Amino acid sequence: MFEPGSRSKQVSTFMLPEDEAAFDEALAPAIADLGQWETHDQRARTITLHDSLPAAMRHDRTQAFLRLLGRDGGTVRPLIQYLHTSVVTTDEAVLAATGGRYRTTAERPEAMSPGRLAFKWFPEDEADCVRRDFVVLAGVAWKALQVVTSPHVETAAGKPLRRYRVGPAAKAWALNRPGLLLHDYALRLKIRPIRRVPDVVGAG
Repeated sequence: MFEPGSRSKQVSTFMLPEDEAAFDEALAPAIADLGQWETHDQRARTITLHDSLPAAMRHDRTQAFLRLLGRDGGTVRPLIQYLHTSVVTTDEAVLAATGGRYRTTAERPEAMSPGRLAFKWFPEDEADCVRRDFVVLAGVAWKALQVVTSPHVETAAGKPLRRYRVGPAAKAWALNRPGLLLHDYALRLKIRPIRRVPDVVGAG
């Protein structure tokens, strides 16, 4: 829902832990002195800072937030949310890497649904330096995501979807499972197969 004065952006993501690590590696140099990942404990009302996205996801398993570094060593508003991809599977390696909470049953077949990278903020509520730096932070985060993912997500009918990204590990894993239910709530999705370039006869 649009709120006057707000600015927002969101991309839906299919990413396994290997893809999260690649995203973090691509992003880390650009945010070394700019931002840091953190997780929130709603019950204890505490914030824990992490050196990387994989470290944050091992701590929380569900989501992490990227925020600007403050002058006192903490973080300041606003924030960028990374929400994990949900996977229902019997694949023990994936279950171990994602916390093992999503195991298939007779009533719950193997499936994958996207997480997201998203933010919403109110520029007029922030100081000039925060407005300037958050634009930079969001820009480098989206650029890093585009570097390590592809837009190869379509509707079941084959219509390309621009607001989705898929990491190479998630793509390979999904394509190896023809019966996998790929969905975003009621929207059925599919990942475009890797197209191999045919060998040229006589090339050497």
